[in-house]
Amino acid sequence: MVDVFISYSRDNKARVADIAAAVSAAGYDVWWDAELPPHRSYGDVITEKIGSAKAAIVVWSQASAQSEWVRAEADVARNQKKLVQTAIDDVMPPLPFNQIQFADLSDWTGDPAHGGWRKVLMSLEELCGRAAVAAPPPQPRPAAVTPPLTPPVVGPATSAAPRASFLPWALLGLAAIAVALLAWKLLQPAPAAPDASPVVAEKKADAVAAPSGAAAAPTTSAPVEAFTLAAVIDDPDGFTNIRAGRGTNHAIVGKVLEGETFLTYQQSGAWWRVRKADGTAGFMYRKYIRLIEGGAARATIASPAGVGGSGVVIPDSSERFLSAGELGNFSAGELRIARNEIFARHGFRFSDPALRAHFERFDWYRPARASVELSDIERANVALLKSAEAAAR
Repeated sequence: MVDVFISYSRDNKARVADIAAAVSAAGYDVWWDAELPPHRSYGDVITEKIGSAKAAIVVWSQASAQSEWVRAEADVARNQKKLVQTAIDDVMPPLPFNQIQFADLSDWTGDPAHGGWRKVLMSLEELCGRAAVAAPPPQPRPAAVTPPLTPPVVGPATSAAPRASFLPWALLGLAAIAVALLAWKLLQPAPAAPDASPVVAEKKADAVAAPSGAAAAPTTSAPVEAFTLAAVIDDPDGFTNIRAGRGTNHAIVGKVLEGETFLTYQQSGAWWRVRKADGTAGFMYRKYIRLIEGGAARATIASPAGVGGSGVVIPDSSERFLSAGELGNFSAGELRIARNEIFARHGFRFSDPALRAHFERFDWYRPARASVELSDIERANVALLKSAEAAAR
């Protein structure tokens, strides 16, 4: 079984190869018809691979929008609730796929922070059941050392002399390469230790007290008390990643969703340290941080009374597949509650204070666990509700 199937037009093969490589680098097993075995029927292999994949990325372009094969593959993926739509040029998905959200990759050049690419990874995370991995930073290459190709000639030489003297000179050349590589390796800086968890570092700094009567030693890390400003994200994607260090090359340690309140403090630079209510701490791109005026933590969320005052927007969303048509009359806030009530039925403990406050108002909610197992119906409905929620904003 593969994680991701990619449907595309052969006119776009070079561009799709970049997408396939990026999905593979994110930790997902990818299949596209560049790997088609020569002894198998095209239709049989495609049907088998789509059916076994957890997600199907359809790459729409001017060419693929006219392809009956791509349309057929997209229809199969849509019916199986695993469709992830992308567009690589100025084109809308054809009917009826234009009724479903898609990620615009027309200007994507491989940047992991690109908005459209982040939407793709978010969909893959939900459909495949695990988060993407961060791409490792490029490693430095050793300088090339070229040994002399021919030895110097001393005195008159016969035609057999170069052959007789080549072996020792070759051995000397190989020895020179080995010495150069060893010297390069010894001169490299020792690998840096992984960043300590911000939460652990803060607890250690808080626990070590200065001796009585002695001045406290200065510190370059921010203590727990530094997180005094409440903030929310201002990100059109509806979420922002928290990273272990300053930059997109660092691992993702958490996420902040739209409407979720977190803490930070005034800092310099493009990356700020932040901390969530559940203790997750790390760095967030300053552009996506919007401070709450007055510094008070205020998390608000639309809290519909639901059917019969139960707080449940769609009571049977765990029992049947929902359709996009029936979600058109709900607001973005109601769709967010509808999506999260699927998790709440299983006793999921929410870290978002606004969601937690909403569901704790109702007797049927029993928070008991930090992770839950969803059925195929529930996973499909969560993906559909999230897409509808983004469209309703």
